[in-house]
Amino acid sequence: MEKYLNIEEINNIVEKNYNKKYDKLTAFIKDEDISKVLLKDKSAAVSPKVIRFIIGEYLNLKEIIKLDNVDNIGYSLDENSFRDSLEKIYIASKKDNKTKNILYPYCIFASNEQINNLYKEAKEIASARFKYAAFMLEAIALNGTKTALNLVYEASKKFKQNTVRLTCKAILNLITKEAKMPLEVFADKIIPDFDFDANGIRIVEGEDDKKRFKIILKDDFSFSILDEYKNKEFKTFPKDFPASAKKELSKLKSEINRVIKMQTERLQFAFMDGRKWTLKDWRELFFGNPLMKEFAIKLIWGIYDKKNKLLKTFRYMEDGSFNNEDDEEIKIEEIKSKEKILIGLISPIETKKEVIEKWKKQLEDYEIVQPFNQLSTETKEEIIKKIPSVVTVGTIRWLASKLNMETENGDGGIIYGYYLFDTYNEAYIEILTPSIYYGIDNNEEIEIKINFRNADERFEYGAYLMLSNYLK
Repeated sequence: MEKYLNIEEINNIVEKNYNKKYDKLTAFIKDEDISKVLLKDKSAAVSPKVIRFIIGEYLNLKEIIKLDNVDNIGYSLDENSFRDSLEKIYIASKKDNKTKNILYPYCIFASNEQINNLYKEAKEIASARFKYAAFMLEAIALNGTKTALNLVYEASKKFKQNTVRLTCKAILNLITKEAKMPLEVFADKIIPDFDFDANGIRIVEGEDDKKRFKIILKDDFSFSILDEYKNKEFKTFPKDFPASAKKELSKLKSEINRVIKMQTERLQFAFMDGRKWTLKDWRELFFGNPLMKEFAIKLIWGIYDKKNKLLKTFRYMEDGSFNNEDDEEIKIEEIKSKEKILIGLISPIETKKEVIEKWKKQLEDYEIVQPFNQLSTETKEEIIKKIPSVVTVGTIRWLASKLNMETENGDGGIIYGYYLFDTYNEAYIEILTPSIYYGIDNNEEIEIKINFRNADERFEYGAYLMLSNYLK
């Protein structure tokens, strides 16, 4: 059981370490906004001075760090009342640069909902205040949860402002370096599960001991609510459902959709670059997270030996079994059992055409729609012929936005092309263009050229297949 500080221990720390200048630093905070913060056991409220001490310590910082002594006090407070108080303090700070360190404690103790809202704020102000938006992402990383770190990862790919992306990449580089872990492996481990277990179940405790709700995540990512004590199912929130959980779950569908989009893009890269997982890591990722389980069902996987030779293809079935292309059950553990096997997405370039045809038929029979086009029977040359060499400026801008492509910039803001970098095998896709200047008309036609650097045949095939879905 985790030990929390009692009121005497908290007050002793504050009295011993309180600096009088904190009164001035926190003068913008009203006592009424910080006078209702309770202890963890809700037995008493702490003095406003305690909250001023926490805020003052963080406002006094010159660099971004966590203060363990201060945080121990924060973790000993009631989550809901402390978060409500921090929300009021953050609003009162008015995003002033002089009080921006408010974001440190705000994010450290924030709920998933608060972190998501802050991320949306960062996106909204990034075009006008990109440095402040980058600072917001640094603070979000302090939260340390899957939700927060996944947002930092997303921002490193999707924010339009280069400063914000570079800041997020630096954060991730630091974390992965300390963890001695490749970026994409780390990205696997921070995929949010929104507190749902592998079976799509989440428990929400009520306000008293006689209230307990089971949230059941469905295949379409909607959910139902079961009152376990009344054994009654609800399609909407009952009146006695906890307010904080209701606020978070009300936005669940949109948050899940964002995660699904990001993971679809990541798996499309895994399809292109041939990334592999050990059986243990694959099970952990695609079985442990109910969102990722949907990908396991809809995509076609390969079993590889340690030399990357494809041994068999399979699909994960809804009942938990594994079937091959002939719709016959197989046992993964029995394949090359004496050797270390790897799991990855199959590519048509390494598979016979008749096997691809069988998989397409099986998915059609099961009425399964893949998240992206994995099963093409066309050769690379046939796909290339379908991709036009002349497109409009608007089309190439739209493509670059859809695929989160970086720009090849010249002097005066002129763009000479776009590129994608794959962090797994360090391969590049480049789309070279004539000079695209700021005021060019979107309807103007330009000639494009697709280049690759450090890419193998599999990567090129997958890239052309992906681009053929956008450039038509």
